[in-house]
Amino acid sequence: MNDTTLPKAPRRKIKGVRKGFALHDWKLLLNSANDLAQRRGASIRSISMEEISLHNKVHDGWMVLHGKVYNVGPYLHYHPGGVDILKSSLGKDGTVLFEKYHRWVNVENLIGKLLLGYAQESTEEGQSQLNMPPPRPRKRQLEKLLPGGESESDDADDVNPWENDSE
Repeated sequence: MNDTTLPKAPRRKIKGVRKGFALHDWKLLLNSANDLAQRRGASIRSISMEEISLHNKVHDGWMVLHGKVYNVGPYLHYHPGGVDILKSSLGKDGTVLFEKYHRWVNVENLIGKLLLGYAQESTEEGQSQLNMPPPRPRKRQLEKLLPGGESESDDADDVNPWENDSE
């Protein structure tokens, strides 16, 4: 039988990025826009989770990633997975979802200019509203867990200036 007599298989529609909405186009927009975060000259501030939850629409979407609040509305249509994937995280903390699928992505480089401020960690009954992943263990703690116990190495490079050991 000849190949021309066989019925042609229907072509699958490949869902891709629309023309003009690729990563390169996003980077061009990011580098050329003056106020993509739409802060209108306001400084970086502390933002409550109640205020963040009000901004849950595609045209006005805020998202918390690692304790920072970003206005991701301008970026939504440039996301390779589409707008629908990010809709569920608008107005919320999307850190867990981000860490699950994009742990290797440099957030600062991709949407750093969309930063609005820092999420206030308001606690109710000891429960944090931010979905921050647990901090990685310090070098000293790792050495205790590893076989061989503690070493006599210098721990000066392991000091975090923002942590207060006296608490």
